[in-house]
Amino acid sequence: MNAAAAEALGDPRLGPITDDELEAELARWDPVEADEAELESVRRDREIEWAAETVTQGEVLDAFADYCERELEDVEVLERTSLRLALGWRRERSTIELRAGLAFCDLLAAEGPALLLTPIGPKTVERFLDDEALRGRVALLDLARLEKIAAVRSSVFVYFEWFLRDVYGVKVLAESGFTRGLVERGIISLGMG
Repeated sequence: MNAAAAEALGDPRLGPITDDELEAELARWDPVEADEAELESVRRDREIEWAAETVTQGEVLDAFADYCERELEDVEVLERTSLRLALGWRRERSTIELRAGLAFCDLLAAEGPALLLTPIGPKTVERFLDDEALRGRVALLDLARLEKIAAVRSSVFVYFEWFLRDVYGVKVLAESGFTRGLVERGIISLGMG
């Protein structure tokens, strides 16, 4: 079984999923080139090579959780697992989660905005451009490419980007196809004045 399918079927937040629903949902996203046995390596153990060092997505998530607990007085770690952080800032609730695929990802933002650390492909860009509700609840960040798809307001996500900059010396940029698509659709304007 494909890793993205196994991930969706194994996530209790998604509820029961029929084979037809799963097949249709997987077709809407970029394929995940891994099978069920590789699910953990696609999520936690995915290697990220930055100029000065190599880390895994799991190490980055763990380091940010530690950073929130020790360094950020105004960010509370509400829940911490090997794949997911639930964080609070004032009355705002947000999650950061490691994902292999994006099947049913709109359901992961039930408690507040969700930032999913996952690869970003062309079908994903189109899906986010076409779905205003999705882009208003879910943000994506590809740590390997240091690119994001984000139109979600979350102070915790800003803290995460500052953490990446301050601790790892990397800067996250908007995914260029997403930005271009927003401009072409008239959703945003990059004009001066």
